[in-house]
Amino acid sequence: MYYSLANFPKIENEKFHKFRNKYEPYAHLLSQHIAFIFPVHKILGFEKLKNHIQGELTHWKPFDIHFKNLEKTFDHWLMLTPDEGREEAIKLHNELYRGILAPYLREDLPYTPHIALGLFSTEKYDLNNPTAKLTLDEKKYEKALNKFKALNFEI
Repeated sequence: MYYSLANFPKIENEKFHKFRNKYEPYAHLLSQHIAFIFPVHKILGFEKLKNHIQGELTHWKPFDIHFKNLEKTFDHWLMLTPDEGREEAIKLHNELYRGILAPYLREDLPYTPHIALGLFSTEKYDLNNPTAKLTLDEKKYEKALNKFKALNFEI
């Protein structure tokens, strides 16, 4: 078992969900979300993790975050990213990885707050090896990118 910290924004847009269900291979397992702590093994312990998170959040106030930018990652994921609130989300992520979570910070994967929209590689994505080199399916990516841009979607 693993624990994580994520925000699950309510998105009531049928076209968004149809797009994500078509292109995001894990959409059936996990609804749209913004991860602030990536999965850490249960060995850390729920109570210990909960107390750590609560302690780190005591000095935080709510902040606005507005998603409307599109970015493609090195491993060919299309992501909806913020144009407002990006710096605050990154700062929150970094602060959460202090103390007991410091050993779990993935410095090989730069943190970008995002909502995953789809994967566009010709190979199967390996969750256990997220830095594996993959080949972009350019035709599928360009078609999907244009489709999503046409939605003019933001949250």
